[in-house]
Amino acid sequence: MSRSPEDISRLFAYNRWGNAQTLESVSGLTPDEYIRPIGGSFGSVQGTLAHLYGADWVWLERWHGRSPRALPPSQEVPTLDALKQKWAEVEKGRTAHLERLTAERMAESLTYVNFKGETWTYPMAEVLVHVANHGTYHRGQVATLLRQLGKVPIATDYLLFVDAKG
Repeated sequence: MSRSPEDISRLFAYNRWGNAQTLESVSGLTPDEYIRPIGGSFGSVQGTLAHLYGADWVWLERWHGRSPRALPPSQEVPTLDALKQKWAEVEKGRTAHLERLTAERMAESLTYVNFKGETWTYPMAEVLVHVANHGTYHRGQVATLLRQLGKVPIATDYLLFVDAKG
């Protein structure tokens, strides 16, 4: 599948919008609801969002040639405010990286060492799509957790983004 820097830019604009919608959905939770163990892959809304933020940080590091050995601990972002602050820093770095993205760079390989110590190599374009897709997957998990808490999450479907942003 052919992808252009413009396609990737649009995909990450959707990703930012989807994250903002999800954070808005979560903003009405009490501190207890935010950390309450409910189940799912990461136990709570806080755990799931900490994972999503942490994965975004890890991939940004990998794009810069570094291979972190683990996700940041979820205790690094114990509150929604702390999460928003840390995630904004990652988003700023990611936006700067994407603004410099060229078709040539997208065709290059990215090599990194995963948490198990294994070396992997993928075309940068595929890595970028993976990162955006990862966000979509976990935003869906947060929506499920919110429903389990009796809340109504804000929808993050791509066509709603198109309608909202044109």
